[in-house]
Amino acid sequence: MTTRDDTSSPRFDVREFASTARGNHRSELQLERYADARLSDDAVHLLRYLGRLESATMEQLRNLLVTATHKDARVTAFLVTWAFEKFWIADAIDQILIANGSQGAQVGEEGPPRSLRSEGADRRGPIRRAVLAMGQGVPLTGMHMATGLIDEWVMRTSYQRLITIAGSPTLETTIEMFVDIKSRHEKFFSGEARRRLAESTKTVKQTTAQLAHAAWPIGAVDRSHADRTFFAHTVFGGADGLQRATSIGHRVAELPGLTPQTGDAVARKLRS
Repeated sequence: MTTRDDTSSPRFDVREFASTARGNHRSELQLERYADARLSDDAVHLLRYLGRLESATMEQLRNLLVTATHKDARVTAFLVTWAFEKFWIADAIDQILIANGSQGAQVGEEGPPRSLRSEGADRRGPIRRAVLAMGQGVPLTGMHMATGLIDEWVMRTSYQRLITIAGSPTLETTIEMFVDIKSRHEKFFSGEARRRLAESTKTVKQTTAQLAHAAWPIGAVDRSHADRTFFAHTVFGGADGLQRATSIGHRVAELPGLTPQTGDAVARKLRS
């Protein structure tokens, strides 16, 4: 993983990020190599799951921008380019799946989602989110930045696990490209989250409350129960998976104002 940013780091250049956004990756995917070196069933399953999460960006963007977060022009400018880059990552995953003889990530029924009372807040639609956000104000933006940062940590860990499962040099090269693209996303979220958590006890309170029940990665609450179980077992199951989940939990606890108890809550959710 990348090293942790602190509040003294140079501020992320959103203008430069937007002007150098990375789009269509199809010419770089070496798709012909999958015909003779098929991915394993588990690698395909995890890749499809990650593809569904990457392609759900517009839903995430909608949920963010019905709150006070849309009033922050700098954050909004970042999120537009962030969504653009994630769209093309999802497209690349679809192309790999098809070249491998599989269906695209969005094809086929997923199965029923979980229905956990504790995750009800994450299933709110845009209207209800907008109404509830009126009483939360600007500190909510800091919470969004913190959850965005943690999501980047979870997704990076998941892609690294996929490399191990797949054992495919071709896929590894592509995933390294994804991780490089997403490293800028992580850098932005890190700088914003740390600064806002350090400056606002309300942001800390809202973030702590959110992390007590949040499903990971972001968007998992809309995925099927079976796929979520597979993901938790594959990425965070067993002794090695526990270590990966605990590592993320420790990083959460190191964020300004957050506690080891909050980090433990995130680690437990990763394994459930």
